[in-house]
Amino acid sequence: MVLRLEPANTFQKELRAGIMADLDALSDFRMVRLNHTLSKPPVYVFVIIFGFLVSMACFGAYQPQVPLIALVSLYTAFIGLVLYLVLSLSDPCHGGYTIDPTPFERLIETLRSVG
Repeated sequence: MVLRLEPANTFQKELRAGIMADLDALSDFRMVRLNHTLSKPPVYVFVIIFGFLVSMACFGAYQPQVPLIALVSLYTAFIGLVLYLVLSLSDPCHGGYTIDPTPFERLIETLRSVG
C-alpha cells in the first residue's frame, strides 16, 4: 500500500522515506521475533536439567528428604543461571541479551556533528 503512494511535494517525499524506513525496521523486528519463536529452548534449561540429574545422582546414596531435594534444586538452578549469564553476556550483541547498536551510532553521529 505504501509503495503505491506517489509524493506530490518534498514534505511528502520525506514522509514517505520515513515511513519506508519504519516499515523496514518493523519487518526486521518481525523476523527477529519469528526466529526466536522457532528457535530451540535456551541453553540454560538444558544446563539446569543436566546439573539437577548429576546432583541427584551424587545424593543417591542418601535417603531422599524434602529439604535436601529443595536445596539441591535451588543450587542447581543458581549454577545454571550463572552459567547462562556468563555465556550470554560474553557476547552481548548476539547472545540472549541483545544490545541494539542504534543508540550508540546516533551518539557517535551527534558527537561528531558537535565537535
